[in-house]
Amino acid sequence: MSDLISTDAATPQSVWFSLISIIDKPQATFARLTAYPRLKWVLPVVLSIVVLVISVWVTAPYSSELARQAAEQQWQAMGLPPEQVEEFRTQSARFNSPVATGISGTVFGTLVLLLIWLGSAGLFYFTALITGAELKFGSVFLVVTWSTLPLTLRTLIQTIYTAITGTFPVYSGLSALQVTGDIAKDSTNPLIAVLSYIDPFWIWHLVLLIIGLSVVTKFSKIKTFFMVLVYVLVAIGLGVVPVLLARMFSFGG
Repeated sequence: MSDLISTDAATPQSVWFSLISIIDKPQATFARLTAYPRLKWVLPVVLSIVVLVISVWVTAPYSSELARQAAEQQWQAMGLPPEQVEEFRTQSARFNSPVATGISGTVFGTLVLLLIWLGSAGLFYFTALITGAELKFGSVFLVVTWSTLPLTLRTLIQTIYTAITGTFPVYSGLSALQVTGDIAKDSTNPLIAVLSYIDPFWIWHLVLLIIGLSVVTKFSKIKTFFMVLVYVLVAIGLGVVPVLLARMFSFGG
């Protein structure tokens, strides 16, 4: 198998063809990509950002409406007088309009994507160095960007679903098992945040990370599994901490 991978890696492959081969031959694909890494990260980065922007604008009306509903529920829970609620409603309509949501979602979403790629690559790079690997940051960044393509595909599928049905998927993974329909209450439930990660596309993303990191670090897949496990714990922690803070302030109020 290693001889086959080495032979494949010696032959340059179209970066577009890699979009297909990464599905059925991920290890050989990562070997080819990292053997000729120059600007190979550009395609997944551009695809991910393009899909993100399309998704943001397609779902902007639904995101805006969800924000309005959540705000209304919060104002009701606070017991505000009608005139103050009306004042907040006017201000909210200006900042939570579909256009404002689309603009802010595009800018913020793109920045978050870039930070996730750079932060994840940095985590894997320094972990690999500490554990004895000799590699370049660019190779790790390439693996990270290509490994997020399943998440990009998930976003594309959800966007198409929203455009066709007019239904916005608020929850992902197994989080739907815990939802109550109360947006304000669900937003402070940490279990929903954890269950949202149990998703076939995210699991596919993790599998690609394990395989890709084993190629660039020359580590066994068992060793890269534990590297990815650290990434999973950090990712879930970053997702759950804001929910716990929202829950704390909610109870404090």
